[in-house]
Amino acid sequence: MGPALRRGSAAALLVCCCGAVALLGCSSSGKSSSTSTAAAAATTTAPPIAVGDAPLLIQDIRPAMAAVESTLGGPQRYFEVNATPTLVNLFVANTDGTQATAYVYAANKLEDPAPAKPASGPTFAASDVAFDETKVLANIVAALPESRFRVFSVVGAAPPAGVNYLVTVDSTGGGELQVPVSADGRILGAG
Repeated sequence: MGPALRRGSAAALLVCCCGAVALLGCSSSGKSSSTSTAAAAATTTAPPIAVGDAPLLIQDIRPAMAAVESTLGGPQRYFEVNATPTLVNLFVANTDGTQATAYVYAANKLEDPAPAKPASGPTFAASDVAFDETKVLANIVAALPESRFRVFSVVGAAPPAGVNYLVTVDSTGGGELQVPVSADGRILGAG
């Protein structure tokens, strides 16, 4: 696993993310203190992460989708595409959306697919994937610098959303957190 965190670190991780979410959820009514405003701004303006320097292979998501579409002869619908520190997983919907075929893209190469498995849920097209590679992980990495980043997922969402972006973070203390983020890296919640 990743770097060890003390026993209470999972709780601290949750408090940190929830605190960031609470700050992001505050609206300006003209009565906010400058401290709250400054803190909220600080949680959403982490410096960009250079392409290729993120802890997860997010820069490989679009090439992986292009490789699947080239192999299959055209645009596809996806249930999920996710990036780990070492590879990209793609779950491609069949034409009626009742099965998913899993592909792995590693070291700039698309591997042979796994057999199709039953699946259901919203799907999305490659054209729906619009995250900024330099920003999508910047705030969560800045907020949780000692955490282990396991997966960045692009998942189908009910219309009109198209997709949701989730970052899965864990600790060796047993805690796991899925953090929804926007295409530009704003932290949208914690769970």
